[in-house]
Amino acid sequence: MRTRLSTVLAGLLGLAGALAVAAPPAQAAQRSSTATVADRLILEPTDRGYRGSLQVDLTYRGATPGRATYVITEPIPGAYQNAEWGINCYSSGELLPDDRTKVECNVPGGLLAPGEQRTFTIDFQVLTTVQPYAMKARNGEVAVKVGGTVVADEEFATRFRSTTGSLANPQPYVRDTQPDVAVTVAGDLEMVRQPSGWFKGRLPVTVRYHSDAPHQWVSIVGRNLPPTFDWPWSPECGHECAPGGPLMEGEARTFDLHFSASPDTPLGDLGEAGVEVAVWELRQYPDANPADNVATFSVTVTEAA
Repeated sequence: MRTRLSTVLAGLLGLAGALAVAAPPAQAAQRSSTATVADRLILEPTDRGYRGSLQVDLTYRGATPGRATYVITEPIPGAYQNAEWGINCYSSGELLPDDRTKVECNVPGGLLAPGEQRTFTIDFQVLTTVQPYAMKARNGEVAVKVGGTVVADEEFATRFRSTTGSLANPQPYVRDTQPDVAVTVAGDLEMVRQPSGWFKGRLPVTVRYHSDAPHQWVSIVGRNLPPTFDWPWSPECGHECAPGGPLMEGEARTFDLHFSASPDTPLGDLGEAGVEVAVWELRQYPDANPADNVATFSVTVTEAA
């Protein structure tokens, strides 16, 4: 009896051992997605300030198609160029105490396929006068997220190449903190009655920018217009906006500002009115020279010839 029990136990142990050997090995843990960020941003001199791009390489190892995002802390206020608010970026970002922006945006190209390797660039522009010497700014930072998990978080150095092609011996880049915008007008405003009964007129306007302080656009509004006048506008930009986006340091931009007035506007000389400009940015600073922010002109209303 004892012999038979021992034999049975030995058989069961042998079967268990055979099953253990025959069982497939446990599946290896899935590798995580990875990303690498270039360690230096080179800003090249152009005919409109400096431009440069930072390269990011991403390998996606999710089991199903997925999305990735990146969080960019720009090295220079206003330099980041890929933002499409409400389209590829989740918000207007966080304004840091030194006026740089930190914002999270989608990796371009849509969903990533399992195993896909994708390279994309983050673009920068600095609208300052190019210099014959190299310059440097503070570091920026890029974090890459896959499924909400950070897979890379790297700082990068920032260098401005000189107009002679050199990166050696860079001097610190010191930007202006105060905007300095000015406006002038050519002639006076003549309003002429149209077949609709309304009066219309155009005034050539020139906006100049004497600073490299960052701004998103230049606003332009009417001042002391007769009460029957609508807000002035430009076909390219609409109301309260100078066309063409931000201005480079030293740039002058000329365009026609359009005016309209209701049919009950009195005829003749209606006195003096003006237009006023200001720059718009997330954090507002006073203009360095507010005296040239307003230009005046005379207003005359006539019947059609």
